[in-house]
Amino acid sequence: MVMYNKKPSEEKAKININNYDYEVSKNLTILEACKSIGIHIPTLCNHDMLYPLGSCRLCIVEIEGAKKLFTACTTPITPGMKILTHSKRVLDARKTNIKLLIVNHKNKCLTCSESSSCELFKIADGLEIDYDAYPELTKEENIKDDSSPCFTRNNDLCIHCGKCVEVCSEMQNVNAIGLINRGKDVEPGCPFDMKINDTKCINCGQCVLHCPTGALKEKIQVDTAWDYINNRSLHVVVQTAPSVRVAIGEEFGMNPGEVTTGKLVAALKRIGFDKVFDTQTGADLTIMEEATEAVERLLENKGKIPIMTSCCPAWVNYIYNFYPELKDNLSSAKSPQTMLGRMIKEYYARNKGIDKKNIRVVSIMPCIAKKDEILKKGNKGDVDLVLTTRELADMIKQAGLEFRELEDQEFDNPLGESSGAGAIFGATGGVMEAALRTAYELKTGKRLEKIEFEQIRGIDFVKEGSIEIFGNKINFLVCHGISNIAPFLDDIKNGISKYHFIEVMACPGGCIGGGGQPKPTTKEIIQKRMQGLYSIDASKTIRRSYENNAIKELYEKFLQHPGSEIAEKLLHVNHQDNNIN
Repeated sequence: MVMYNKKPSEEKAKININNYDYEVSKNLTILEACKSIGIHIPTLCNHDMLYPLGSCRLCIVEIEGAKKLFTACTTPITPGMKILTHSKRVLDARKTNIKLLIVNHKNKCLTCSESSSCELFKIADGLEIDYDAYPELTKEENIKDDSSPCFTRNNDLCIHCGKCVEVCSEMQNVNAIGLINRGKDVEPGCPFDMKINDTKCINCGQCVLHCPTGALKEKIQVDTAWDYINNRSLHVVVQTAPSVRVAIGEEFGMNPGEVTTGKLVAALKRIGFDKVFDTQTGADLTIMEEATEAVERLLENKGKIPIMTSCCPAWVNYIYNFYPELKDNLSSAKSPQTMLGRMIKEYYARNKGIDKKNIRVVSIMPCIAKKDEILKKGNKGDVDLVLTTRELADMIKQAGLEFRELEDQEFDNPLGESSGAGAIFGATGGVMEAALRTAYELKTGKRLEKIEFEQIRGIDFVKEGSIEIFGNKINFLVCHGISNIAPFLDDIKNGISKYHFIEVMACPGGCIGGGGQPKPTTKEIIQKRMQGLYSIDASKTIRRSYENNAIKELYEKFLQHPGSEIAEKLLHVNHQDNNIN
């Protein structure tokens, strides 16, 4: 048999792939054409030195005007051809085909010499195949708990390492998961055989992040995102948090902390989202509202002191569940993702003449608690779907995009501009620093001599400092990891706290160490991601939230001023009745 050794033709053909126009060599197959422009299509049977057979049928694609799907490895391109490589129809068929292959494949991964390089496993993993759909591949009994809106538990996959128990008790001081039963039957579980959603779980996701198997896993909602994108009657907008851009590259072999903003935006546009906005814009908006509220409480005696930040949903859940008497100490300002989501559906929709009923807002977040946050009474309707960093990585792989090779693109306007202050939101201490920059300068009318608050940077679990505004000494406290804040909360309850402004992030390092981030997330990796965020801040010309032109325009044309009646209505919540899904 002669080996396959095709040389690209000098003649070119114009084709359209995933709604983008390309010019490629005329004698290529669809698979080869996609490979030449950096779009990966999964295949098990194809080899570049052998003639294509199309036997595995994993490389199927959709061609406009055709009733059936075609194998990309055996179908030649023709000028004017319009191809979809990851439509809902294609992904559903691709998943069915991989499942059929798995049924005929003995599940001996742990004892197989090829387990570390198994192409079947890699493709199945990228497509989020549910092995439990096939009894031949699983135990007779599956112990599952999917009561949480954020993650699932399946003890059939548990190796009893105890990490989930340790992080829940020692790191987060929650104890929603512990060791139950005795002797050989001991396993992680909830007290009294409760479902996780019936405990005081705060949905921080640290148990998921630290689980070495699939026993704990975020709820995968990638299919819902694809449904939105492939529904042409919808206008689908995506926003992405600052922490995602310094972490997602790790899923594609890049270094932790490497800033991938341009590639991230390009990937989201290539996937098919109609608009790509920056959650850092939402962070700047949050700072405007929260800093204004802080000034009113601290200097004008309008509200409870200390004021506590409210942008971390797991931290807010902790207050709701364990210290409900301190709800009014929380800032009423919504988080960046929900503020931006509301502005997309109100301000952006009006400007573009789009019925907000036809808009779907998808958030890409480093945190699984954000899935729970959008279900809260005061936030319902702001954001329609939350995907973690890991889920987005799977979407990018399903779309066949070579992330590292993507050419940088810019966020869309009017909600894609941000300041350096918005970037550092993702690191512990960043919310406090951003708020102090704006609160001090707006109140005093003076520029800070040094804009960096070094005393609250870094990964120490407890950090503090003070600043003077009009003769008033403001003591501030920063904590990350819930267990570190508990003693300070008791001081507040007892009326002996010396602090006026407190920031808490549930996850170590802040959002950069969130439960939805790439694994592993070690201390060293957290530090590198943090450095990445601070490098974004340092590189920005605008480093104060109130100087962000998008924010200025938003207030001038719509919100009037921070704390206005319309801002209160759209951008703030009442914590006394918000803990209702």
